[in-house]
Amino acid sequence: MLMLLWDPAAGAVSANHCLGCHQPHYQEQGSCADCHRGNHQTRRKELAHSNLIAGRYAGFTNPLSSGVRSGKKLAEQSACRRCHTLAKTGNRLASNLDSLLWNSTPELIRVALAKPAIFMPDFHFSSPDLDHLITAILAGGLQADKPKQEQPQLVFFATEGKQMQNVFVKQCGGCHKLLSKRDGGLGNGISAPNLSGLLSSHYPASFESDKRWDAERLKRWLKNPRAIRPQTLMRPVMLKPDEWQELLRIITVD
Repeated sequence: MLMLLWDPAAGAVSANHCLGCHQPHYQEQGSCADCHRGNHQTRRKELAHSNLIAGRYAGFTNPLSSGVRSGKKLAEQSACRRCHTLAKTGNRLASNLDSLLWNSTPELIRVALAKPAIFMPDFHFSSPDLDHLITAILAGGLQADKPKQEQPQLVFFATEGKQMQNVFVKQCGGCHKLLSKRDGGLGNGISAPNLSGLLSSHYPASFESDKRWDAERLKRWLKNPRAIRPQTLMRPVMLKPDEWQELLRIITVD
């Protein structure tokens, strides 16, 4: 079967050679490349399948698809936006996920999620969860439109044992980690939550009675954690006024 498609960019009719091997579906939505990438104008398999998006992710073009809806829910539960921009919203402490549709592949995104980089929490996503989250990330790229060339995001990591000795490293870094806007990755702890984006609207509402964290609540927490959460293992952290201001500077993402 050979299907002819109108190519607006070329101003001409082009052949859809995908249908020589594959059964047609959703033909009303356009060419195969609209959902799967690749190149429908060639019979050479290695070119036709270049940068191909597999069928399990192809629902990213439909905002009502189960993959997009499940992936969006996972992104919210995992608080991806405390460090990343997704669908034009989020903090810019790490890579812009909206650019991945244009600059990466689902397979590379999958590797990054399954084997997270330093300072990224390991969420232990199942294989179906990875499918859904990747689908939502691709959908976010469509919502944000193709990005113009932007300055690469640089995140600095000190070599082990040589982190700068600021108040976060001294007082918090033994249990927590943090991506900061100015100082990069701080702390070595894995026994307590990752605090990246703590004072932003994208951090989970995990303060008393599911409230969002702010500066005043953080100060109360540090002064006496067990007054707020009786079973917590965290000890009080007494900070001098200048140390408190330094901590706020480090934690704030705006």
